[in-house]
Amino acid sequence: MEVRFYGVTIKDLQYLAYHIAEVNNIKHSFCPSKKMAGRDWITGFRKRHPELSIRKPEATSTARAQAFNKPNVMKFYNILQEVQAKHNFPPHRIFNVDETGLTTVQSKSSKVFALKGRRQVGAITSAERGVLSTFAICMSAGGNFVPPLVIFARKRMKVELADGAPPGTLFTCFPTGWMQTEIFNDWFDHFLRHTKPTAEDPVLLILDGHYTHTKNIMFLQKAKANHTTVVCLPPHCSHKLQPLDVSFMNPLNTFFVQAIEKYLRNNPGRAISQYQISPLFSEAYLKPAVPNTAINGFRSCGIFPLNPDVYGEADFAAAEAT
Repeated sequence: MEVRFYGVTIKDLQYLAYHIAEVNNIKHSFCPSKKMAGRDWITGFRKRHPELSIRKPEATSTARAQAFNKPNVMKFYNILQEVQAKHNFPPHRIFNVDETGLTTVQSKSSKVFALKGRRQVGAITSAERGVLSTFAICMSAGGNFVPPLVIFARKRMKVELADGAPPGTLFTCFPTGWMQTEIFNDWFDHFLRHTKPTAEDPVLLILDGHYTHTKNIMFLQKAKANHTTVVCLPPHCSHKLQPLDVSFMNPLNTFFVQAIEKYLRNNPGRAISQYQISPLFSEAYLKPAVPNTAINGFRSCGIFPLNPDVYGEADFAAAEAT
């Protein structure tokens, strides 16, 4: 799995072993309440596989610089070449999915005009503490978008929360507002309904190594059963190799901030609650969710058209210096 960039920790392995046994009706003595294999099983596994070792990952900032190196990136492109040689995916069947968290407190504000010499310039913000929601975005190299998923930070969904959202949006809730394994499985069902992959017309789905993706047995099995090839991005390389990160997420964040500022100007004294999230997100999302954004993102990353030479030696200089 590491060769395909699916990094696995000890806890990941315990979790995977339990769920593989359950899904395949394999007899086991694992703890049903913890839903994980025990430490004794891990010890036995390591004895059976002496070729495997456990390594401590680098801190994220250091890892990002080191991970974007030529061998790592070329390995990713080689994987893409393998799956393209096998399936010959056209651009409208190559997808990238990613999640982003947006809050009603602006992480940055738009620049405003002010008198020269003023040391501090004020701007209205929605609240001291914002309301977080997570959005799963998916686009193809051909320029089309799968309707997004919105995760509200609450226990129960209310139909009013969906008012004003982009057409076809999928909604769900979780107390933290973050993506969970079960929610990603629901998103994948949503993806299958919109893309309808078949043996004659399969799809390629590119995503990062978040545990809800790569440690998710149900998703991986359902993908295989539904003619969906899954390719994982190298760790800490999404800023260069993920089309959504390269062309979509920054404009989305900028337009979301602008939508909040516009709402606050037009509704003085009113705080932004979860019931304003859908229309604010829709206003921000629909601006970059156009064919050119998606097409340019995949082209810039060298994914489609496949171009392993899109990054030169200068782009790998930071990795060589660390």
